[in-house]
Amino acid sequence: MKIIIAGLFIVLVGIVTISSCNAFEINNYTNNQNTAIEVLDPIDKIEQDCISKTADTQEINKCSQKAQELWKKDINKNLAELKKILSAEDYKKLQLSQTSWENYMDKEYEFINYLTSYTQGTMYLNTREGWRTEILKQRAFALREYLNIFKR
Repeated sequence: MKIIIAGLFIVLVGIVTISSCNAFEINNYTNNQNTAIEVLDPIDKIEQDCISKTADTQEINKCSQKAQELWKKDINKNLAELKKILSAEDYKKLQLSQTSWENYMDKEYEFINYLTSYTQGTMYLNTREGWRTEILKQRAFALREYLNIFKR
């Protein structure tokens, strides 16, 4: 059983590592050459700058936890903005969606805790915090997209 969980963990680490890049590239064609411009979300930049100042696992975790707080604030800000834009009926639908998402988040956190409980080494604590951060970030991005639809 532990071998299966360890294998699953390795696969998940690979997937998250590939999919959770904190930046995305924009192709910029200048002088007939392809160049990539790195654009970071301000919250990602805060986290990245914080992490770059330390090699201590606990401090890195604090950087990710600070980013999680900022993503939660972003989520709440976006929900408040959407409340101003949506009808009461539509906002109730969004509230149901948010409640479902919060249940999903709780279950994901629970599984992440379970999964990382089988690991040894402090780097997995950083992995755990990174996964948690990514869950919040994705919800914040989804809510931003909802706002963008109404602002067009």
